[in-house]
Amino acid sequence: MTTKGVSGATRRALQATIYHLPGAPYGAPRPVARRYFGRRSRALALVAAATLASGWLGSCSSAPKRQTAVVERKNEAAEYAALADGFLASGQYSSALQYYGEALDASLSVDDVAGAVKSRGSLGRAYLAIGGLDDAAREFGDALEDARALGEPALVALCLSNLGELRYASGDRDAADALFAEAEALAAGDEAIAAVVAHNRGVVAMARADYAAAEAYVLRSAAANEKARRWSELGSNRYALASIANARGDLPGALAWAAKALEADKRAENSPGIGADLEALARLQLKSGNGAAAFDYYRRAFGLWLSLGRADDAERCLAALSGLASSLGKDGYAARYEALLARLRER
Repeated sequence: MTTKGVSGATRRALQATIYHLPGAPYGAPRPVARRYFGRRSRALALVAAATLASGWLGSCSSAPKRQTAVVERKNEAAEYAALADGFLASGQYSSALQYYGEALDASLSVDDVAGAVKSRGSLGRAYLAIGGLDDAAREFGDALEDARALGEPALVALCLSNLGELRYASGDRDAADALFAEAEALAAGDEAIAAVVAHNRGVVAMARADYAAAEAYVLRSAAANEKARRWSELGSNRYALASIANARGDLPGALAWAAKALEADKRAENSPGIGADLEALARLQLKSGNGAAAFDYYRRAFGLWLSLGRADDAERCLAALSGLASSLGKDGYAARYEALLARLRER
């Protein structure tokens, strides 16, 4: 996935030309925090160095105060992670990386190893979303080492699953499935992580054209996620089920699952997921011979990607819209979209 974006001015001009879209912030996302050498980390390091140099190892006024400070830092980490989750769901990857980094710093500052494992995993997944495979590998690897040291099977399973996703993204399905299988054996005691692993095993089975196994794995994951109201994960399940149905030639089933995926991702306010669902529905409607419905879905997807600054995704939808407008006899739209496509490619 590319990280190229569209400038705010270009985005506003394109939106005004096409159709009105709900308002969205156009400012550039905050820069990615330097997790180890950012201002916060440097300040903490200087304080620590000064303390050690002075030989001050004095006691705190009371033990409970230290416990309170630890709890506060853990709470800070949770708050940063929640902020980052929101940015990740809305496709603001730089801001997500920044706040996951802050969450990691907060966990490290009180030696909360389990918290650091989760933050590293989240950082890795954010890097994976933007195609940063090397950065993702570093975070996932460090997380797995810490999780093994803690000896918590569920955390190890989560780390193995993350590494499996990385291997899959790198094109090594066999290595990915081996990691998922290892994770599956460790995740039995944690229903949420078991659901993640089951979904991932289903994705690998689908890539191998073992659709029966793929469907069984993903349905198992979907049942757990729906019961727990994990809407974003459920959206991924339903998108996968739409893909399985499509691969089997079941277009009505694929359309039904894609529509359900869109419903779940809207409940999760998962903008990238919504965009993927809209495009899936457009392609499926086109495959079903319903060009008018496909045109509508592509228009909605284009507006969403444009509002997120996802230039390549917006360009892909605009190219589809240009061709569809011509085939549907929408000559005015066709000319407009062709001009906009040329403008977008000039960015």
